[in-house]
Amino acid sequence: MNVSSACDDLPFLNLSSVEDAATYLLSGANSRVMLAVLFIILAVGIPGNLAFLFVVARVPYMRTTTNVYLASLAVADLTFLLTSIVQYTFYFTHPVRSHLPTASFGGCVGAFMPQYVTYFASISMVSLVSQERYNAVCKPLVTLGQGARLKRSFKLVGGSWFMAIGLASLVMFRYANLVKCCAIWPDEEPYHSLPVQLGYCVAISHWGLIVGHVLESAVFIVAMVTNAVMYTLIIISLNTRAKHKLHQDPVRRQSVQAQQALQVRNQVARMLVANGVVFFLCQTPFIALSLGFLVENLSGIRPDVTYRKFVFALTVCHVFVFMNSAVNPIIYNVTSCHYRQAFVEAFGRSKNRNDHKSDSKDEQNNYVALAVQ
Repeated sequence: MNVSSACDDLPFLNLSSVEDAATYLLSGANSRVMLAVLFIILAVGIPGNLAFLFVVARVPYMRTTTNVYLASLAVADLTFLLTSIVQYTFYFTHPVRSHLPTASFGGCVGAFMPQYVTYFASISMVSLVSQERYNAVCKPLVTLGQGARLKRSFKLVGGSWFMAIGLASLVMFRYANLVKCCAIWPDEEPYHSLPVQLGYCVAISHWGLIVGHVLESAVFIVAMVTNAVMYTLIIISLNTRAKHKLHQDPVRRQSVQAQQALQVRNQVARMLVANGVVFFLCQTPFIALSLGFLVENLSGIRPDVTYRKFVFALTVCHVFVFMNSAVNPIIYNVTSCHYRQAFVEAFGRSKNRNDHKSDSKDEQNNYVALAVQ
């Protein structure tokens, strides 16, 4: 048995059975595949989100209330991608499933806190975007002026990040306790070269585990339902307004205002639905798994048994969460010619750049006027 002095005063984890030991090992092939997938997502997500921030900073008419929220969402996505990639690189480059490689640097809270802060911040930003669009489309008469809206948006962004830190701190009850143990591996190859000391970030108490799962799931579910209601009302309002314009003067307005209104409705609806659906679809598998952990825990099944049962599904769910943090800039450009034009202006070197900028401003004015009428 491979036992060292590093295990002094630590409890023993009996993995002398090959079958038991196998549940704690990471497949080298699977680890390489997962790392490749994650770094591909990173290669798309980092430049994409940085490019969006550059566009918002470079193009004056992109400095809108909605883009304040989207820029904050891009910051959250960048933070999540960078911190998570570091954690997963440590995790997948070790042969044994253990939190010790990452927790040894910043502790369990340092390892998991950034991901949950950005998780709650992202939910807030998506909801604020939905609320802003809902107010602009469904309640245009009570909408504040542009300057007042921008000032309020910065306050809401700051408040959302503080709230995200508070919620993430509560979720940390689920991870705050680093439990170390000494593994007793089978006395044969390839187990002789495996690390003996293992560590796992676990809940500080039974209730800490429940609070963590309930909080991360409840916030998501409430946000998803609330956003779905706002999406529905926005689409109904845009559809009704476009039809109303069409019937006001079928001969004159159908070729100008009605077509523009229909175009705005379709563009806003596409971008709105794409952003919301992608965000909530990518997060839903992880939340469903979190609820599965909660049900198993309430049923009396030990957390380590549940973890080993769901470990592969958990890894796949994390891939979807990573994808969600990388695809937003792609969605903006695919679904909105307004955002595509802004990207061209920010990065293009055309001789007619000033003309493009003028056309874009006209497009922006038409977009806003039609959207809030």
